[in-house]
Amino acid sequence: MRTADIADDEIRLGQFLKLAGLVASGSDAKQPLAAGLVTVNDEVETRRGRRLHPGDVVVCRSTAVQVGNAGSVGALFELGDPGPMRDRLVASVLRGEKTATTSLEVFYTIGGMRLPRAGDRSTLVGSAGQALGIVEVTDTAMLRVADVGDDVARAEGDGFEDAAAWRRAHELYWSGFAGEIRSRLGDESWVLDEDTPVVVEWFRLVAPGDDAPTPVPASGIPTSSSRLDAF
Repeated sequence: MRTADIADDEIRLGQFLKLAGLVASGSDAKQPLAAGLVTVNDEVETRRGRRLHPGDVVVCRSTAVQVGNAGSVGALFELGDPGPMRDRLVASVLRGEKTATTSLEVFYTIGGMRLPRAGDRSTLVGSAGQALGIVEVTDTAMLRVADVGDDVARAEGDGFEDAAAWRRAHELYWSGFAGEIRSRLGDESWVLDEDTPVVVEWFRLVAPGDDAPTPVPASGIPTSSSRLDAF
């Protein structure tokens, strides 16, 4: 299946059909849509204005094209806290051992950020703020802490033998943010437990290299222009 990259975060279906060469013009999209010959993620779609995002798969008259990302890199891919922890995790990414990371879902809520999607690209940064490469999200999942399995634990590349070891380490780390989370939410009842939702991202290293230094925001819960990933 081929991919057609879009420049922005989303595109309308009629525009994408033309961009991907599935129709000759935007107006030509009306006929296959009306005839039920177009699907988006395996569901028939008749709306020309349907919004698509990177990772969506469009099929028109049996030809499949995936919505791709042209490679705009807006966010920072920050792993743990600057210092030995981040250095260890970044080295694991660069060696190809670390292919997943997990964040509390509440970080995205507080930071006013949308959840990650397949195709998103970010700049991997080191402890000194240096850009070390580009990572691309390949898949995501929203899980309860209790539902994170051994596969995720091992994909995180930090030596976790199983999900139990992963949970002990992550709960210890995330508990350090509990006071700030309660304050930002205005909810003193917030607790970290087995039902707390987390966002798992699987990713690949697209382009390692020594790019220009990228400023690193202060430690803490992320803002709309950066992310803080636990491990």
